Amino acid sequence: MKSLLNASIVFENHQSPDFLSQLLEYLQIEQHNRFVYQFENSRGKGQILSTEIEQGFEVELLQLQLNEDLHIKPTPSEENTRWNVSICNDYLYTKELAEITSNNYPYCVVLSSSSVSNARIFPANRPIFSFSLTFSKDWIETNIIQDLKEEPAERLNEIIQSNESVFMIDNIDVDLHRIVDTLLNEDLYQQNTKLLFYRTALDLTLIFFKKLINKSIFIPTNQNFKKRDIQKIHEINEAILTDLSKPCPSIEELSKSVGMSTAKFKTLYKAIFNNSVYNYHLNERLVQARRYLQSGKYTINEVAYMVGFNYPSSFSRIFKKTFGQSPLQFMGLHYEEGQDE
Repeated sequence: MKSLLNASIVFENHQSPDFLSQLLEYLQIEQHNRFVYQFENSRGKGQILSTEIEQGFEVELLQLQLNEDLHIKPTPSEENTRWNVSICNDYLYTKELAEITSNNYPYCVVLSSSSVSNARIFPANRPIFSFSLTFSKDWIETNIIQDLKEEPAERLNEIIQSNESVFMIDNIDVDLHRIVDTLLNEDLYQQNTKLLFYRTALDLTLIFFKKLINKSIFIPTNQNFKKRDIQKIHEINEAILTDLSKPCPSIEELSKSVGMSTAKFKTLYKAIFNNSVYNYHLNERLVQARRYLQSGKYTINEVAYMVGFNYPSSFSRIFKKTFGQSPLQFMGLHYEEGQDE
């Protein structure tokens, strides 16, 4: 019998069910409810949610606390037949995290191909969180690439067609952290439904590939951006978004607060978010406004002031330009939908 101190799971990287079956065996889980597994025994305790949403698109959520270290050792495939995106605790990839700066979120985002050996350690007596999406090459081509414009489609196609080993790890940002919040706040295990899991997985998929294409994550090292500078941008951006009723600070104020020149700040912000500070902030205000309007709890004037517009007329004009309908039309549409229900 293997020692728990040296416990390890070795599996074929291109066969996701192989990892799950070995993990269940190690954790001594014999019974499960559909695609939900819960356990509390000598190995530790936790919950696992794993399912195939559709052919070529699998999702897995691990929330564990083990009594001994567990080494995860995938065996690389010869070709990149599968791709994995994971949001997980930032200490699971300890060796590769040398350049990752700690931030307000205890998570990182990882992109890996099946031809790489992305070994991990599940450390003992620490809460382990990992939300993973695994895609076949065919699924990405059919569901992501064909819906993109020509240039981003070529960019993404170039990545997935390569048989070079790909392993990239970066800090999580505010958008990806919202996905984690959803996973931690929704009672997925009790609801035991693919629909909610599918919605969350799809949200992460769309956000992730958009960021990958726009270089909003995995900033290329040849741009000579320091990880600490990137983290400063994420931190200041999160601070701006905490109260959308306040006007966005000027570039001069923002750059001074993080100790950068205005030119460097604008360049780095654009590289990370593929947008200017003003436009990013405006988009967030409008998205929040749409949520307020959809709730039916507020008037248009109240919503305008709640998201930082001094004049409701300006708010209505920009809202219509962005979403193709006025706030009044938007509210009417959702009122009718509510009546139908």
